[in-house]
Amino acid sequence: MLEDPSPPALRGRHLTRSFGQGETRATALHDVSLEIGGGQIALLMGPSGSGKSTLLAVLSGLLRPDAGEVLALGQDLWGLSEAERERFRLRHCGFIFQGYNLFASLTARQQLEMVVRWGEGASAREARGRTTKCCPCSA
Repeated sequence: MLEDPSPPALRGRHLTRSFGQGETRATALHDVSLEIGGGQIALLMGPSGSGKSTLLAVLSGLLRPDAGEVLALGQDLWGLSEAERERFRLRHCGFIFQGYNLFASLTARQQLEMVVRWGEGASAREARGRTTKCCPCSA
């Protein structure tokens, strides 16, 4: 079997993240490393409190690790400025939270249009056109 020579799309190396100080300090991640290739689907599972949300926050540039590095699409996320990380997330990251908090009064298409308009600064017409590709229904 041939190995894929392309670099992983997402790489976390030796990630450590703790919360609190002194006796109340709790380590959520300790020396965690992973690689995910482009086009791969990964499942992250574990019991409540095992560090899943912390890992996702670190890998997406939302939460700075105490140690380690994150390379996403070849970029060192924690070497970017806060504004650059924010632009990176808007362009390349999507989140569906356990409590997904969708707007009950909006259709599925309207939810997507809002992301395209606010996240990418598209016009209403452009957002409608782009979301039609993935949401061809009139909903």
